[in-house]
Amino acid sequence: MKKMLAVFISSLVLLAALVIPVAHRAMAKPAPAEHPEYRDAIDQLRQARKHLEKALDDGYGHRDRAMRAIDESIHQCEEAVRSLH
Repeated sequence: MKKMLAVFISSLVLLAALVIPVAHRAMAKPAPAEHPEYRDAIDQLRQARKHLEKALDDGYGHRDRAMRAIDESIHQCEEAVRSLH
């Protein structure tokens, strides 16, 4: 009787050891694959840059500074996406 109880308890422990990691993985939230907020921001920054490129005057150099700032912002967003993977 004691031997049968020991086998039963050992079987339960082994089963729990096998089931818990599988259940944990099944319940875990998957990481967002593409980070849509960053992708949207990058798209909008690129659109803003295109608008500035089409501007008729440069606003006494402000357009060029704004375009460089946009380029840096795009770079930072892309780095953020890479670091989140």
